[in-house]
Amino acid sequence: MRVRLALVVTFVLATALTVVSQSTLQLRGSWRATAGTRIFQGTWTADVNPKTPNLAQGSWTLIEGNRVLLRGTWAAEKERAGWRGAWSALVASSPPGAPPMTGTWQANVKDSAGDTLSDMLERVAQAQIDGTWRSGRMAGTWSLVR
Repeated sequence: MRVRLALVVTFVLATALTVVSQSTLQLRGSWRATAGTRIFQGTWTADVNPKTPNLAQGSWTLIEGNRVLLRGTWAAEKERAGWRGAWSALVASSPPGAPPMTGTWQANVKDSAGDTLSDMLERVAQAQIDGTWRSGRMAGTWSLVR
């Protein structure tokens, strides 16, 4: 189950962009991730304020079959080397007070000096966006689903 959660890190990227208000953009999409030979998938949402385009936060799910197995949150900040973030999640059936799983992720985006998170996500139409995730000793890759 921890491997599944760690894969959720892949959540951080996707496809559709919708303007929610003049001050905040809401992004939604799908992701896929690997952990060894296993493949995971899910959905994510993000809130991006145009006044702080190098910061973002949102939520994500890990889905298997038609069931949500994990629910979590994430946050990202653009650094010189690219987008980096952290995530946390709980197993959907966790009892109240259960400790969350946590981890980190980063995007492998070249030439991203002027990009905002929205810019990075719009690139999915032209090229795959991917990265890596880690949670303790577990690690893997993630990519955006077109």
